Amino acid sequence: MTIFLSVLFGLASMLAYSFANVISQPLARKSGSAQVLYLRGLVISLILAVICIPQYHRFHDVSHVLFALALGIGGYIPVLAFTQGLRVSRVGIVAPIGATSALLTVVLAFFILDSPLNALQWTAIAMVVAANVAISVNPKDLRKSNVMQLESGILFALIAAAGWGLFYFFLIYPTRALGPWVSAFLVELGVTIAAGLHILLGRQDVRHRDALSLGMSGTGICIVIGTVAYTVGVFSYDIGIVAVLSNSTALASALLAAYFFKEKLTRLEKITAGIMIAGVILVSIP
Repeated sequence: MTIFLSVLFGLASMLAYSFANVISQPLARKSGSAQVLYLRGLVISLILAVICIPQYHRFHDVSHVLFALALGIGGYIPVLAFTQGLRVSRVGIVAPIGATSALLTVVLAFFILDSPLNALQWTAIAMVVAANVAISVNPKDLRKSNVMQLESGILFALIAAAGWGLFYFFLIYPTRALGPWVSAFLVELGVTIAAGLHILLGRQDVRHRDALSLGMSGTGICIVIGTVAYTVGVFSYDIGIVAVLSNSTALASALLAAYFFKEKLTRLEKITAGIMIAGVILVSIP
């Protein structure tokens, strides 16, 4: 039952984050990543603040509250690194490296927190991560770029992958101390603060009423579901399984984009979809 619920919450988080990615794509192209992160963060923070009202007593744990808030602010760094990588390089180089972040979270949980995983589950996790990397690879981009130069974007991609991997691992600690709802609120509030500071330092104009738009509200609600599903999953169930599924959004985003934007799936996308489904099935076996 524990493995089943771990897979369930991991998939719920993955799908919610994937929907958010699909909805955010046109918004980011129009307004920029910082604007989207800030405006949707306002929506997310408001929703989670209301939900957390019955658990206000948990805010008395000042050390973990500050840690969660700082973690959210620090969580903005991989987003910036990933965005900068895409600016100087190509998606086919930066995205595959970013997709490996889940593996770092799982390895840290295994060695530091003794998260139990058997050989079959390790194989399944490797299949899921490999599928997410494969869906993002573009051989043409690799051939056209010099991977040893900063312009290749690899350094920024590595920062993003390491940052996301560490972020989701350390999120386990405040989640266990404060509970899933409060920790989700604090980290998302931290991300919103960091994005707001970025906008302020960049002297960008912000139309706060855009936070009430259908697209911004929709992506905010998806992030709420994704973050809460992740925190509930790592709070109560298997950390490794929840983490790897929650972070495996590349393939799910591609499939959702294909469905909503009526794009045909390539042969590679069909193969990687099959690999990921097989990985999910295997990881569900006790």
